[in-house]
Amino acid sequence: MVVAVTATTVTLVVALSGSGGRSGRAEVSVSPTSARASTSSAPLPTAAPTTTVTVPPTTTAAPPIAVDRTYAVGVRAYTFVDSSRTTSANGGFPGASTRTLPTVVYYPATGDAGGSTQSDAAPDRADGPYPLVLFAHGYDVTPAFYASLLRRWAAAGYVVAAPTFPILSGSPGGASHVDYEKTFGDASFVISSVVTLGGGDPLTGIVDSRRIAAAGHSDGEVIAFGLGFLECCRDARVRSVIAMAGNLANANNPSVRGTGTPILHIMDDHDEYDPYPDSIAWDRENLTAPRWMLSLVNASHVPPYTQPGNAHFELVSQATIDFLDGTLKSHPDRLDRVTTDVAARPDLADLGR
Repeated sequence: MVVAVTATTVTLVVALSGSGGRSGRAEVSVSPTSARASTSSAPLPTAAPTTTVTVPPTTTAAPPIAVDRTYAVGVRAYTFVDSSRTTSANGGFPGASTRTLPTVVYYPATGDAGGSTQSDAAPDRADGPYPLVLFAHGYDVTPAFYASLLRRWAAAGYVVAAPTFPILSGSPGGASHVDYEKTFGDASFVISSVVTLGGGDPLTGIVDSRRIAAAGHSDGEVIAFGLGFLECCRDARVRSVIAMAGNLANANNPSVRGTGTPILHIMDDHDEYDPYPDSIAWDRENLTAPRWMLSLVNASHVPPYTQPGNAHFELVSQATIDFLDGTLKSHPDRLDRVTTDVAARPDLADLGR
């Protein structure tokens, strides 16, 4: 089922000057058997933008919620339409006066854990409302490319909202960075749309708005990082960030230090597109605590995030769930498990703090 939502307001409005895309970034383009790179040479604008964030005040700390249960997984499709921002012309696409964001939402569902994902299954509200993870995909792919990881998160008790970004995904007009700077606003718009679902929607009220993380891979890691840390694009509702596969210097935009927002940055020491020495050096110089810098040994750009059964994928799956449990579900002891997860497999990864 597809539900269309038209919005007349945007929680986060990002006004940027200059061209889209980003500098020195090799993006993932996927065929059935391979991935290739498409490099953008245009930097993100560095001029200070105007950001408007509306966030309800939080007066009490969120209490701990369940971390020891595995859920069945449901999935529901939405189309969110932002009528206040435009989509750029691209290739044969003439542009549009709105931004259309097909969004897949995975969530804890009723039924037996471990089975296949069920479309439009009834949500399991026993331990809800649940934390929300906004997931941002990479270049020339859609959220379907990461379905296995997103399902793992949902089975662990998270609502995962994964939009398909116009143009960055390859549609309409072919993959391009022509309006990449607009994806930050897209991500915040989708957060707002999911949090405020109403009108009798089956998922109304399933998200705890006090517990929101941003996660992303490749181009999407910069989108997630932006929602947590960039001056242009910070969304105050985002409580933690998972950035996967790349060099955060590619954001090419001023970041805010010392925010107290936890970040887990996962890097691959054999990344085809972002030299690992540059990535880890930037982290050590620029990320402030609380930070977790997870370096995957003998790993490349895609398999650790997309291929169940791959040893790196299994480690990433467990470490990210432990990180989310620690930062969103109010179980700080779970953050110690991130260290334990990595220490148990020194052949696969190294963790820096």
